[in-house]
Amino acid sequence: MESLLLIRSILVILSTCYTNGLSLSDLYPYGTEHGDTMRNGSTLPVAPLLAPIDNLVRIGPAGVTGTRYRVSEEGIFGIRSDGTANDIYLNVLYSTSGIHDNTKVYGRTTTDPVLLKRAMDQINEAFPNTFCSTSPPTQLIIATWIDFLKFDSNQGSNFQLIIVTNGRITFGIALYVNVSITSADETGIGFLINDVYEQADPSFFPFGTTVMDAPSMMLNSNIPGTYVFPLYDIPPDTCSSGCFPCKSRLVQLACEAMRSNGEDVPASCNN
Repeated sequence: MESLLLIRSILVILSTCYTNGLSLSDLYPYGTEHGDTMRNGSTLPVAPLLAPIDNLVRIGPAGVTGTRYRVSEEGIFGIRSDGTANDIYLNVLYSTSGIHDNTKVYGRTTTDPVLLKRAMDQINEAFPNTFCSTSPPTQLIIATWIDFLKFDSNQGSNFQLIIVTNGRITFGIALYVNVSITSADETGIGFLINDVYEQADPSFFPFGTTVMDAPSMMLNSNIPGTYVFPLYDIPPDTCSSGCFPCKSRLVQLACEAMRSNGEDVPASCNN
């Protein structure tokens, strides 16, 4: 009886630990001490990716490869392609109105295995079986905005964008700690293709431009203020390509378990 009560208590704690949404400590590590480039009130310099990203949403079929990234003080994240006029823009909390003097912008790329595992687990929770041991993410781009538009009576907003990719499969994780503006100019994903700009598609961020409630919204995660979304154009066939060895290994383990128990094994176990 006591063990049953303990289990119930643990479940209650786990289900309520994020009822107040995210805090700054829940964000992926950021700051110059973690290797970030930082600017106060201005855009970060364009920086190279650790490895190119192919198959980006909408511009992938044209053979465009992302090679650089940029983080703007206006709440925009961009992936650019060398030698082309093709860019993809993620408007996480885009706003040109207001004063950005106190907005702190951070950005870096990383292959930290602990952070890669954290991001992989977070994505697989929202989109099961996206990444596996034979097809894991290989780099993260971490962009962080602290005290966004903080000035006078505006207390500022704090949010983060994580780009998770293995070059072929690419996802974004948006994390909103707090938002102190009632609306954004636009949110979503926009494109510059052959010098033609396409406005941001709001379907990628379901709250549209009404962003005040984003930190408390349950989107496609069990943590309020957390939104996971794909950035690749054509979903790869993970079952027969990158993740097929995961399935075959499970079959192999099942066959070994049956043999060790003295059971008859199906003919497929001999293949």
